[in-house]
Amino acid sequence: MYRTVHKRTARWIVATLSAAVLVGTGVGWAARAEALPDPFTPVPPFWCPGNGPGLSASGWGGYCEGRTFPDGSRLNTFRIGYYWQPLRCIIPDGSMNPPLAGPGGCAGVLG
Repeated sequence: MYRTVHKRTARWIVATLSAAVLVGTGVGWAARAEALPDPFTPVPPFWCPGNGPGLSASGWGGYCEGRTFPDGSRLNTFRIGYYWQPLRCIIPDGSMNPPLAGPGGCAGVLG
């Protein structure tokens, strides 16, 4: 009898904890799905809506860009080794070192 009660209790505990985890995960996932990041601001390494197709990183570094602002500028950050550099406002021209945008570029987000 002790083993039967023990097995029932263990099953109940596992079922209750599993349900709590599923509900908690579902609620967290739903909340994240509602609040997508700003498409103009890159959040490396996973949110780079301005990057073109193909790879934008290697073991040595990479880059992450937001979408293009109406004035043609983009927010950009790049990685050297493991470290992402601060955001900067660039004028994309296809080169490895694009020129920085002038004052007011990127809708003045960086000040």
